[in-house]
Amino acid sequence: MLTKVRTATLSGIEGYPVTVETDLHSGLPGFHIVGLADTTIKEASKRIKPAIQNCGGSFPGEKVTVNLVPAGRPKEGSHFDLPIALGIMMLGSDVIELEDTAFIGEVSLDGTINGIRGALPLAICLRQAGIKNLVLPLENAAEASILEDINILPVEHLKEAAEYVSGIRKLPLYIRKENEREYEESSIDFAQVIGQESVKRAILVGAAGNHGILMMGSPGCGKTMMARRIPGILPELTYEEKVEITGIYSVAGLLSPEHPIVNQRPFRSPHHNITQTGLIGGGVRPRPGELSLAHRGVLFLDELGEFDARVIDSMRQPVEEGIIRINRNLEEAIFPSKVMMVIAANPCKCGNLWDSRKICTCSAHQLEGYRRKLMGPFADRVDIHIKVNPVEKDNLMMYGNGMSTAEMRKIVCRARALQAERYKDETFRCNGQLDEKGIRKYCSLGKESKELMMASYDRLGLSMRGYSKILRMARTIADLSESDRIETEHVAEALMYRVDLETR
Repeated sequence: MLTKVRTATLSGIEGYPVTVETDLHSGLPGFHIVGLADTTIKEASKRIKPAIQNCGGSFPGEKVTVNLVPAGRPKEGSHFDLPIALGIMMLGSDVIELEDTAFIGEVSLDGTINGIRGALPLAICLRQAGIKNLVLPLENAAEASILEDINILPVEHLKEAAEYVSGIRKLPLYIRKENEREYEESSIDFAQVIGQESVKRAILVGAAGNHGILMMGSPGCGKTMMARRIPGILPELTYEEKVEITGIYSVAGLLSPEHPIVNQRPFRSPHHNITQTGLIGGGVRPRPGELSLAHRGVLFLDELGEFDARVIDSMRQPVEEGIIRINRNLEEAIFPSKVMMVIAANPCKCGNLWDSRKICTCSAHQLEGYRRKLMGPFADRVDIHIKVNPVEKDNLMMYGNGMSTAEMRKIVCRARALQAERYKDETFRCNGQLDEKGIRKYCSLGKESKELMMASYDRLGLSMRGYSKILRMARTIADLSESDRIETEHVAEALMYRVDLETR
């Protein structure tokens, strides 16, 4: 006797279909699972047998073999419990193969179906494999319901799933609730920031073109305050972005019953003692790190000088390429990392170097080591470098007079719309993502602009990477002015954002 049940497994945040084959044949009683299953799957035998018996069923007294197809790829996760249990419970029937239905879920000893991690990525890969109906835990129904072309059938108990497979019961189709939280205006506003209009302009440029920002200034001048307001000026998430981000948070186990779908752009601010694995992801079973959790949003590194130098260096390639590759168990897990990098740092370890009202207590050796960490290869990959000065006393009473978040967001959305239209046939969507071919095609300069760039190349000691970043920023500044051409004033402003902070 043989049964086949469709399911899937994860590799990073991507899933691939798996068929659970269950066979019963004569021999000494036994329960064997083959097909490169991890420990969690192999422990299913200890959960499934009492679960079936507590549902009123009987566990076979012969030899049971479970094969996970394809056998050559590693599988992991407790969500294999449900398909394995159903395969065993149906062994007394004729050969069963449900081509258009898949099952995922963890089974408790009493038959209760528990929620799992990664339900949405699993549902996506099953949908792509032609699955029309997905039976899954009720706890995961809300997140999977974001998919519009697959039927979500939630279950709370193993008996319900078994009766559904046998044709005794019909499972209700889960309907997504319309009152789920959509985009909300942030309660924190850029109008609350006193002064710092030049820094807010740099942030506007960064948000409009998805350029990274490095803000350096004395403690208490508003760097963190402004960084936390950046998500409020970014455009709303598209449907595809919501699916993508929700899938990442599902794998990480960060979704809650109250908020099963991510509707806001992420803002992640890891502490400076974070490990390399915590930042870029990894582990024995690769899980997304802070870089991937900030995908399509903002990754804020506060006090960059306090981070471990090796951790900072590990971000170079992921930030530039937008993906993280991790090799484990003969498999390559790929995590996305397209983030807007926002960094804040003090000018020195004590923070008083640029403050004329205070005295810097750092030695020359401390200053050299600290600045080497700040101005190294990683900082060169950040587009905008801006100095943040303490607020002048004359501006202390100017609360609420600056540009608000709503105003800045309108400007950013208008510039992003221009870019979306311009790059509709390209692989990139923002100026900050332009490759070298895109720069040559979309960032052409006039005679005066070229002369300014040539004169600045040696004077500022630019690298080729810095040169390209200035052209990308100039394109964004032109978009903010709704100009089709990059003019000299656009290049001049872009150059201001790449001047070495040590010379200011």
